[in-house]
Amino acid sequence: MAAPVAGCVTVPTLFSSSLHSVVSDLSRNVDQLSRLPPTVKERIMVIMSKRGLLTDDNISKVIHDKVREIDLSECDMTDDGLLVVSLCKQLRKLDLNAAKQNRTSISTVGVQFIARGCPLLHTVYLRRCMNVTDDAIVTLAECCRQLMRLNIGGCNQITDQSLAALGRHCRMLRSVNFSRTNVTDDGVISLVTGCCKQSLMEVHMSHCVHLTDESVEAVMEFCPRVSILLFDGCPCITERSREALEDLKSPDCKMKQVTWTIY
Repeated sequence: MAAPVAGCVTVPTLFSSSLHSVVSDLSRNVDQLSRLPPTVKERIMVIMSKRGLLTDDNISKVIHDKVREIDLSECDMTDDGLLVVSLCKQLRKLDLNAAKQNRTSISTVGVQFIARGCPLLHTVYLRRCMNVTDDAIVTLAECCRQLMRLNIGGCNQITDQSLAALGRHCRMLRSVNFSRTNVTDDGVISLVTGCCKQSLMEVHMSHCVHLTDESVEAVMEFCPRVSILLFDGCPCITERSREALEDLKSPDCKMKQVTWTIY
């Protein structure tokens, strides 16, 4: 096949156009989707996902047990839908971030379905899932030992219990976002002194009103690979943390991005 010429418009293939046509007339075609081969169903699932069309009622029509990634950030899904998703034993990545408004239809029960059914998960995004509690994250940490990326930012029921569980079980954890949660220094210290201290590279803990300089200093002391550290909007963090960061300036320093707020 000849390489595309610069400046030329890419024309969709007949197959791609057919898939979009099926999704555009979903109400008529939805009952037929389950008969399609897995590779075709997955292509349709991706299109539906991007359009926010996946629901509890139709996800079983397009999902199959070899699915590795699902993006539900734009979709209206509840715990019932997550029960279906939990049958995907090969699932590696699940995005349930609330794209616009806070998400209240997903709860601890749904996340536990996923954690127990999908032990190979390495990436889970739950930003602003307001009904997710510590019990969900504890189950996730215990069942998904290959977890590498977790976003629980804005889940305001999350406390130190979640961070302690991650520190106990998730030795491969590289990136964690617990901004706008109810964690304290004790939780952060449990996390960064735990089994993931050598793997952590990104820590997002902005707008956590209970955190103090002890959290910042603990991250810097125990996590040598951290290159991104965000703690802006934490009113109890003082100039002491800035001074500690200044002391890190050296040719060996891996820090690439730091944000904080001066009060």
